[in-house]
Amino acid sequence: MNKFVMLFLAFFSVQAFAGKDVGTSQVNYVYQLDSDSTVFEFNSNVPHGCGSSLYRVKSPNESVANRKFSIVLTAFTTNNNLAFHDTKTCEGNRSVVSWVRVTK
Repeated sequence: MNKFVMLFLAFFSVQAFAGKDVGTSQVNYVYQLDSDSTVFEFNSNVPHGCGSSLYRVKSPNESVANRKFSIVLTAFTTNNNLAFHDTKTCEGNRSVVSWVRVTK
């Protein structure tokens, strides 16, 4: 019984951290949706399991969304690399991203 509980907890712990970090990618374009100020999307040269190279970034509020949008826009305009965490959660043919950062 004890082994079953440990296996159960281990399985759900791994699921909580599912996804993958993308260390280097190029941003082809970025845009903000008119319908929701806390969501924007970008296109990368890294394809994902949802069937495209489109990524959706969701934020809890406008302030966080604006900071993330600025980071992605900076990577795009300066032709630097973008690193991000692909949660492997599909919304249509878009994969949801949790964090972003500019890299050289």
